[in-house]
Amino acid sequence: MPPKGNPSPKPPSSSGIPSADSLWLPPHQGKEIKRKGGLDPNVHWAVEDVVDFIFPRRYQPTYHIVACDFLNLVLASKRVGKKEISEFLQTTGHSKSTLENKVVPKLARFGLIKRERLAMGTMGRGRPLVVSESLTFSNYLSRIAGAWNVNVVTARKKKGVEADDGF
Repeated sequence: MPPKGNPSPKPPSSSGIPSADSLWLPPHQGKEIKRKGGLDPNVHWAVEDVVDFIFPRRYQPTYHIVACDFLNLVLASKRVGKKEISEFLQTTGHSKSTLENKVVPKLARFGLIKRERLAMGTMGRGRPLVVSESLTFSNYLSRIAGAWNVNVVTARKKKGVEADDGF
């Protein structure tokens, strides 16, 4: 009697977007966006609301909390160095590994923070790393949104359709 089923099953593909490179966009009319105040540009979204797109509190609650706390520190300081990071970790109790290996790299890759090395360290000990806020994230998303806006407006003009802002 032949064996039942597939004797050598092919595993499912796992080559999706890596979570380190993904941006979470919930439905624009869903409860997550409504909780933030909707898409009205006159409604203020706090740091926690913005971070929710990078580290969704629903799926990555620990990373979300660490990222929010760290970004609030960065926004309150001119520059954040090793000393400030050590104090931050000590006062909050967050994991150094989580901050350095997951949160800071993704925040830097997405352009919310900028990492720089200073020219020279104290006592000849290399070049210390400092972190500061960055507008690259907003510039990046504004560029994408602007390009899409131009495409839609151009298509509507060609079709003779009046503009609809979507709100």
